[in-house]
Amino acid sequence: MRRRIEEVSGGGWNRRLEDDLLDPDPGAPWLPLLYTAGCYLLPAVVIFVWLLTLDGAPPAGCVTDISGGGCDSPRARAFGAMVAGIPRFGLALVSSLVVATLLRRVGTTWKPTTVALAAAVVGGGLSTVLISAVTGQPIG
Repeated sequence: MRRRIEEVSGGGWNRRLEDDLLDPDPGAPWLPLLYTAGCYLLPAVVIFVWLLTLDGAPPAGCVTDISGGGCDSPRARAFGAMVAGIPRFGLALVSSLVVATLLRRVGTTWKPTTVALAAAVVGGGLSTVLISAVTGQPIG
């Protein structure tokens, strides 16, 4: 039997302080994974929609090089940078999902949103350090 911390009574509500801190349904192991993926995918969708608002025409007065390249529009440059970052994004997402799975096993009383936020932060940092170690480029 679990010992209750103390009763919190205010304004006619009687509830235990412990009830606000603990996850009422620790049986959904996939929910933190879904929230963790949302921490990555929602900002990516917002950035993609913003990318569509950029100008698609090359800058006025742009002179191409001998091969005909060099005059990309702001949208084309941003889209190219986004596509080039997909492997790093994928590594960060996968490492965050692994961290979310581990945190859910260790912290069974944490709420899924808490696990997801912690996993996104730790997984993103872990992937940054891993990429820096593999490529030899400094983090900063």
